[in-house]
Amino acid sequence: MKILLTNDDGFDALGINVLRERLLDDNHEVYVMAPATNQSGTSQSISMGSGMKVREIDENLYACAGSPADCVMTAIHGKVFERPDMILSGINRGPNLGLDILYSGTCGAARQGVLLGIPSAALSVMFENDELYGSESDSDYEAMADFAAKNLKALKSLACVANGCRMPEERCVFANVNGMAQSRPYKGGKYAGVSFREYVNDKVSFKELGSGLYERIFTGGKVHSSSREYSDYDACVEGYAAVSRIFAEPTAALAIDGIEFKV
Repeated sequence: MKILLTNDDGFDALGINVLRERLLDDNHEVYVMAPATNQSGTSQSISMGSGMKVREIDENLYACAGSPADCVMTAIHGKVFERPDMILSGINRGPNLGLDILYSGTCGAARQGVLLGIPSAALSVMFENDELYGSESDSDYEAMADFAAKNLKALKSLACVANGCRMPEERCVFANVNGMAQSRPYKGGKYAGVSFREYVNDKVSFKELGSGLYERIFTGGKVHSSSREYSDYDACVEGYAAVSRIFAEPTAALAIDGIEFKV
């Protein structure tokens, strides 16, 4: 299979390189177009109106000075590689559960992929106690890399992609996969709903530097996860790979009867 890899942690991050090596071991044709620097939290942003540097690091491995969505668009529209059969985004350091999906550059790349007509999946791992910082090693990503490699066809089949300029029969969908950071295999894959992630005690400091210039520093607080149904968070902490199908297109909520608009 021809597989395009990208992420939001950067081309030199452990997660994407563990995944690359695992896929190469299975003799897949693997291409990498990943950000030159960390792009966490950039969602599906794209760069417009300016040039963007792309550097060849190794054979079929490029670093792009843009967002994860920029990387996907550069690889596909720029025809840097042959058109891939599938796009895998990750493996991300830190989970992309619930509301994280909205902010995540990892998910943004997978979303961009299905909108360009290519089956895509986002892959992420959660560290103990939902901790985003601290030490990491290759072994933290081995279970997710192995799960993805063994389930490529299944993950591909979960996607629903755009079809040229025609509306697809179903809304565009990508697969979002999360699991604990570990080397031992997961108990299996489990379909799950999306949890609600509430960020408590986030802080933003606004420091004056002088001459009308300020510095804004964001410090994340604790994360609390809850759910209306069996969720991606529940599956992760139970030792499974949580698999969720996520709409890539915006979906309108139902209209509310009785509300009229003035003209």
